[in-house]
Amino acid sequence: MNVLLIEDEQKLAQVTARFLRHHAYEVTIAGSLAEAKQCLTTAFDAVLIDVRLPDGDGWSLVPGIKSQVQPPVVFMMTSRGEADDRVFGLELGADDYLVKPVVLKELTIRLERALKVRPVARYAFGDLTIDEKGRQVKTGERVVSLAKMEFELLLYFIEHLGEALSRDQILDDVWGYAFGGDTRTVDTHVKQLRDKLPVIKQQLKTVHRVGYRLEAIE
Repeated sequence: MNVLLIEDEQKLAQVTARFLRHHAYEVTIAGSLAEAKQCLTTAFDAVLIDVRLPDGDGWSLVPGIKSQVQPPVVFMMTSRGEADDRVFGLELGADDYLVKPVVLKELTIRLERALKVRPVARYAFGDLTIDEKGRQVKTGERVVSLAKMEFELLLYFIEHLGEALSRDQILDDVWGYAFGGDTRTVDTHVKQLRDKLPVIKQQLKTVHRVGYRLEAIE
């Protein structure tokens, strides 16, 4: 499970991240609103947000995060434990609210419970039905076999419907910064998706000198 930890206190962020990694979570740390917004171009399973950040308040991130096609679990973390603050965070869409100093064992227990009840993502696009948890794609009633990265790329395009995406951006977001390949990998996988899925062949457009855009079906 991928977790984004938005916390400006560096020592606290490192301690929290180390504890979560020990419990098998992959953790990305952002120390400001600006860094968090950059990180949020990637999908996460959970986002932990400190309310007070150096360039604004963490509350402002919640509506955008919860408007995603498959929103992550959102926990607010703050030293302000007043009832009005808790209610405000929950009304914005946060799933839970923890008062600092956070008990790390309690955090992991709450996180595990929240992730278990997170809705299973099922997407529909044209005649496609995509079951994220089951890793299955159907065209009508026919199951289409996709390789792991073909499946990840298909989900990525659907989650960024209508956006012009550069090859470098796709490579970074889908394959990750540590991937040793080049942008031809993206082109190869796009061709494979187009060959296997007629609706993708029809709607996935090449954007000249940029990359690709999946267009909505009118």
